[in-house]
Amino acid sequence: MPKFSTTHRVNFTPQQIFAVVADVGSYKEFLPLVERSTVRNRKPAVDGNENFGADLLVGYKKMGIQESFSSQVQTSLKDLSVSAVSSGNAVKKLISSWKIAAVEDGKSEITFAIDYEMKSPLLQMIMKAMFDNAARKIMGAFEARAAKLYRS
Repeated sequence: MPKFSTTHRVNFTPQQIFAVVADVGSYKEFLPLVERSTVRNRKPAVDGNENFGADLLVGYKKMGIQESFSSQVQTSLKDLSVSAVSSGNAVKKLISSWKIAAVEDGKSEITFAIDYEMKSPLLQMIMKAMFDNAARKIMGAFEARAAKLYRS
């Protein structure tokens, strides 16, 4: 199964970045290609941990692709982490994780990792070719969202 990981430093506190990443219901507002994002069965956090379901609709009009994903999401404010195990029509397996660490002067280091396997070998090859660029755009979108929310 292909794996990808990237680490990036940002000028936001770990708590600010965590809040953006954990707000799955807002992904449609800022993530490229996400047309719809909904959260199911989210209950108030217990000891800073949450488990909930989420559904995303992702579309790439140039290629005529539209895919829905169902995910089980776990967030941990204590560990500053968010992870999701997802499935969809074209996806055999999709596991993503965000780990956020404090660095000097209120900045953060974000590590985004993903393991995925597509059902179609052709789609797997397409995803592998595009994934590095797509993951960097995703990381940039989260940073831009934090800038919109936390900079005046």
